[in-house]
Amino acid sequence: MSKRRTWSAASDLICVAAALLLSALTADAQEAQWSPLWDALTKRSDAKVVDGVNDKGKATRRIDLSSGVSFFLERDGDRIMSTGFDNSGRGAVQCSWEIYVGVRAYTEACQPGEDQAFEADLDDAIARMNEFIVENSIVPVTRSELQDAIRQRKQHVGDVVRGQSDDDRRKLCEANPIRPMSIALRSASHDLRISTLNTLLSVKRPPVKNPCL
Repeated sequence: MSKRRTWSAASDLICVAAALLLSALTADAQEAQWSPLWDALTKRSDAKVVDGVNDKGKATRRIDLSSGVSFFLERDGDRIMSTGFDNSGRGAVQCSWEIYVGVRAYTEACQPGEDQAFEADLDDAIARMNEFIVENSIVPVTRSELQDAIRQRKQHVGDVVRGQSDDDRRKLCEANPIRPMSIALRSASHDLRISTLNTLLSVKRPPVKNPCL
């Protein structure tokens, strides 16, 4: 009986010590500055912040914005790893931007001039998303930086097929992983593409990549 009491008391002390340690770690996580960027975001009136410590003992922070976008942070020494999720139901803008840029680069390299109306829709959609990203990104980005990224993507895809024989070019284009998405977007009606884009950009919020296809 005495041994049972001793072990029970020891177990209780361990639990109390663990709870105190977790509380101290959580308090440290709350007090620690993450970075000027993330600290500024937490001060927004529409931000809800939850600090904690994960099972590896690393400080974590979740920032939920009223727009439906959440950021998950984890501190590893001096490094801060972040992941953004769009739970608004309207779609992740950065994901859509990357898809549209990939499809535009593909059409320019593999189907130039085949469907000019589709190409115009892609250009218009990318331009609108560029404006949205510049206006709403928590990390400052310029239109010229986005345009440079688009040019680099087009050049990369174009370089793959440039100088190839017609047969090899066709095979390379058919093997391009963006091809199914290009087919899907092209098969959608103009009105559906515009409606989907309008929904995507209907609410101001940080452009993030997740969830993505």
